[in-house]
Amino acid sequence: MLQVGVPDWIVFQNTVMPILGMGLGALVMFGVYRTINRALDRRHERLLASERGGSSRELEEVRSRIEALEETAFRVQELEERVDFAERLLTRDQHQIGSKDGG
Repeated sequence: MLQVGVPDWIVFQNTVMPILGMGLGALVMFGVYRTINRALDRRHERLLASERGGSSRELEEVRSRIEALEETAFRVQELEERVDFAERLLTRDQHQIGSKDGG
């Protein structure tokens, strides 16, 4: 009996071409995925930028409040030093008055 082999063009058509087609399809889908992902990233960045515009006012308000609190803390520290000084003077005067009365 005569055995007939499969021609090369049929092997190429039935195996190589589908593999190449799947590879090409995967590359196209990857490109589409990257394009959609970039578009979503840009949209997300625009949304964040618009939100930050509103929060920049809030940030400035918080900064001004912090500055006012720092000024208040400085004033409180200065007043504490003055009270300590006044207490030392009163204590010294009381000792001098006590030593004059007792001596």
